Amino acid sequence: MKYLKSIAMILALGGLMVSCKDDDVKNPGNPVMDITGYAGSAYFGDILHLDVKASDSSVPLSTIHAELYFDSELVGEQVIRTKESGATYPVDIEIPYIANIPDGQATLRLTLQNINFTITEEILGVDVSHADYPYLTLVADDGNEYRMERVSMYNYEVTESFPGQMPAMIVAPAAEGATREVTWGYEGGEITVNGQKSIPFTNGSAGTYTISFNTFTMEGAPFTELTINDMLLSQVDDNIFEVDIPSLAKGDALNFSGFPNFDQWWLNPDFFQDNNDGTYSFMAYDGDYRFIADTGKQYIKVVKLVGGVPGTLSQDGTGLPWILGDGIGYPKLSNAPGWNPGAGIPMAPQSDYVYQVTVVGGLNIDVKSINFKFFGQDGWGTELTGTMLTSETNLIGVGDGDTHDNGNLYLNDGVELEANTIYVITLDCTNGIDNAILKAEVAGENEFEEKPVSLNGTEMNTTDNSTYSLVVSLNQGETLTFTGDVNVSDLYIDPDYYTVSGDILTFIPVSGYYNVVVNKEKGYIGAYRCNENGSAMSLQDDGTGAIWIIGEGFGNPSLQYQIGWTPENGYCMPEVSPKVFRVTATAGEALSSTPGQRIQNDAINFKFFYINAWDNGEFGANNLLTETGTASDYISVGQSDGNISLAAGVALEVGATYQFTIDLTAGVESGTIDVVKL
Repeated sequence: MKYLKSIAMILALGGLMVSCKDDDVKNPGNPVMDITGYAGSAYFGDILHLDVKASDSSVPLSTIHAELYFDSELVGEQVIRTKESGATYPVDIEIPYIANIPDGQATLRLTLQNINFTITEEILGVDVSHADYPYLTLVADDGNEYRMERVSMYNYEVTESFPGQMPAMIVAPAAEGATREVTWGYEGGEITVNGQKSIPFTNGSAGTYTISFNTFTMEGAPFTELTINDMLLSQVDDNIFEVDIPSLAKGDALNFSGFPNFDQWWLNPDFFQDNNDGTYSFMAYDGDYRFIADTGKQYIKVVKLVGGVPGTLSQDGTGLPWILGDGIGYPKLSNAPGWNPGAGIPMAPQSDYVYQVTVVGGLNIDVKSINFKFFGQDGWGTELTGTMLTSETNLIGVGDGDTHDNGNLYLNDGVELEANTIYVITLDCTNGIDNAILKAEVAGENEFEEKPVSLNGTEMNTTDNSTYSLVVSLNQGETLTFTGDVNVSDLYIDPDYYTVSGDILTFIPVSGYYNVVVNKEKGYIGAYRCNENGSAMSLQDDGTGAIWIIGEGFGNPSLQYQIGWTPENGYCMPEVSPKVFRVTATAGEALSSTPGQRIQNDAINFKFFYINAWDNGEFGANNLLTETGTASDYISVGQSDGNISLAAGVALEVGATYQFTIDLTAGVESGTIDVVKL
C-alpha cells in the first residue's frame, strides 16, 4: 500500500542541495537550478507544474530528471533534455489518484545533470489532497448526463429512473486551482481514474434507484450479484462472470438472479428451455458444466467440463467438440469466432458421443456462405478433416482440400438458408472421430415480434431487431430517409458514406448497388459495395469497385469493434469518385468505445484487400501502394508485405481526425496512398 508522508513528517521545502566539488577532476562543472512557479500543493489526479531555469557556466547540460514519491515509492517521473544552458524548462508531472490514500505530503526530487554526470538535486515537499467537489456528473453511454449531489465528504449520489444495466463514466469538475477534470471509468474489474470502459452499474431491473460513488475509496454502487441456482458467479473481466455447476442432468431446473434486463438476453436453446414461470430447464446431456455470462453481449456460454476443465474431443468420440471459423456466431453472427484460439463455440452434448448446435438463419448463421470446422479443442490441434467426417445432409458439404479447405463446412451448390429458420446441426461420433457423421435439419421458424425499419419507404431485413440491412441501387448525391424503430440522431453515421442534415442522409460514394446497414447494437449506420444479388463486391481490374480493410488497429464504428485478421470481417473503403477510395477515422487509444475513433493512435497493422477475404488479390509486396503527399509523415507501407503501419517514431494524436485516400486512376498496379490530418 502506498502512503503519503504525514504533515508532521514533511521535509523542509527548498533546501537540500547535493553537488560535486568544483575541483573534482572526474566530474567537472557546476549545474544550477532556479525553480519558479512552484505552488507546493496539488490535488490527486492533477498536474503539478513548475519551471526550472537550468544553467552550468562551464559544461553543457544533459537532463532534468523529476521524480515524484509517495513515501519511498516512485509514482511518477519526467525526463527533460536540457539543450541550452540558461533556458527555462517546464516540469509537468501527474499526481496519481489511488484509492484509499489519505491527504498528506509527497516528495518531489529534481535532479539536474551535465554531460560529465555532475548533478545538483533539489528535494521539495508537495502537499497532496483530495478535492472537495460540489458535485459529480454521471455520463451514461447513451449520452445522457445526471448530476450526482454531494451527500457527505467524498460521497455522491443520484436517484433517477434508470435501466437495469446503466454503464456510465463519472466526471468531476476541475477543482479551484486545478488544471483539469478527473474522470473515473472501469478497468480490470474495478473503478479507476482514466479507466477506458464505462462503469457497469447494474440493478437487476429497471426503475428508480440510486447510483452512488465515493471519491476516496473509489467504490460505487449498485453492482448486483449474479447467481445461478443460488451459486454466485465470480467476475473474470469487466463484463464476464462465471460459475461451475457440477452434476447437472437434462431437465434440471435453473434459476437466475441478478442478471440485468434478463428478459432481453439470448438463451441458447441447446442448453436452456424457458418454462414460462421464471425458471428454465437444462437441455444438454448430464455432466459438469461451466456457465460464462457476458453482460455486454447478454449471452451465457455453456461449456462441458471434463476433470474440472473445458472438455476436449477424444479419439473414441467422447468429450467435447468445438467450432472455429466464419459464418456462425453466438449470440449473433457478428460474434463469429473466426480462426482465433480461445474464441471457439462449444457444442451441446446430447449423449456421450453426439453433439449439436442450433442456429437461426441470419441471426447465428450466414444464409449465403459458411466456412467453419469442428476441432477437438478450443484452438489448434485435433481437427476433423474431410476423410474423417461424412455429410448426410444436402444442405452442408465437407471440404476435401480440393475446392474447399479440408474439413471446412460449406453450403452446397445452390443452397441458401432461410432467414429466421431454425437449423439443428449434429455431429455424431458414435463410431469414433475417424468415422464422424454430419447431419443438419430444419427445426421450425424463429418467431419474434419484428420492429420494422424502412429505408426510403422499403422495409429493411432483420432477424433480431438490432441489425437491419437492405440491398439497394443508390446514386451519388441521393438522399436517404429512415423510418420506424430507429433514431438516426442516436447513431454514428459513417462520414465516408453519408453527410447528415437533421435526419436526412446524403449518399457520398459513386452510384451502384450497396448493402445499407443499420446496426443499433454497435450504434452506427454504414454500408458496403455489393453486387445486385447482395454479394460483396471486389476491386475490378479497371480500378473501380471496392477495397477492403482487414487487420489490426482499425475498427468500426470504434476501436471497441476492431476488425482484426478475420476474413469476411473487413471494412469496405468506399469509392468516392471513379477509382478513388477514402476512409476517415479519428485516432483513439486501444479498444476505445468512442464512436468515430476508428484508428489506434499508437499501433496499426492492416492491409488493403481486393475482396473481403484472403483470396483474389491484395495490395501486397508485389503490388505496393506508393506513398504520396503527406502519407510518409504518418504511415509506412511495408516493402515485404504491403501492411500499413505507423511511420517510425510517429503516434497519431488522440482525438484528431485522419483521412486515407487510395488513388487508382493510373491503374491498379500503380496505386498511391495519401494520408492527411484534417
